[in-house]
Amino acid sequence: MQKSPSRRIQGLLSGVIVLVTMVLITACSGVGSTTTPPTTGTTGTTTTSTTPVVSPTATQPPGPTVTPVPFKPGGISFISPVKSINSTSLVMTAPNGKTYTLAINAQTDLSAYNGVLPAVGSSVNMDAVVNPDGKSFTATTLKPAMAGDPDLNVVAYTGTTTSVVGADRVIHFTVGTTAYTYTIPPTADLTDFGGNAQTIGNNILVKVKVVYPGNTVKSVGMG
Repeated sequence: MQKSPSRRIQGLLSGVIVLVTMVLITACSGVGSTTTPPTTGTTGTTTTSTTPVVSPTATQPPGPTVTPVPFKPGGISFISPVKSINSTSLVMTAPNGKTYTLAINAQTDLSAYNGVLPAVGSSVNMDAVVNPDGKSFTATTLKPAMAGDPDLNVVAYTGTTTSVVGADRVIHFTVGTTAYTYTIPPTADLTDFGGNAQTIGNNILVKVKVVYPGNTVKSVGMG
């Protein structure tokens, strides 16, 4: 028996409806099964802080404190060849290796040279006093050095002590604005102080003879 066209169309429509329904069900199932896992950790959003970042400042240790040395009267004496000389100044190198330019004036005693200046290269026994600037010197006496003089390698400092000498036998004294420190050996001549270094008091004028090289105190006497 042959089917009518209307029944064929109804069958096709039913198949289409079934097919569409299956597609919709499949699509809905896919959407429902897609699960986005929660995101943990930091987000991709960059936050700019308005608070300035201050780098730590390193603390520097304080530098050494330099205390000026008060002016103290005094002088210096040594024997040395004349390097250069004119009517106003004299240049000599002391046994300690330091070169001094010493002023010459009307009060400089040149009687040992009959009032004239010693020659360049001649060995001179020189005494000088510290000037008010505390560092430079003026020659007070110039005389020829004697052969075999026991102070040939000696610098004699005349200065003022700045503390008493203790059991360590260290003497501190100042010439002008220059401070000196020496240890007095047991061999030093301390006749003016009864042979006892610890009787050397504070703020007294002393004459300290130091032998070079070696920086060895030869004697300490009253200035």
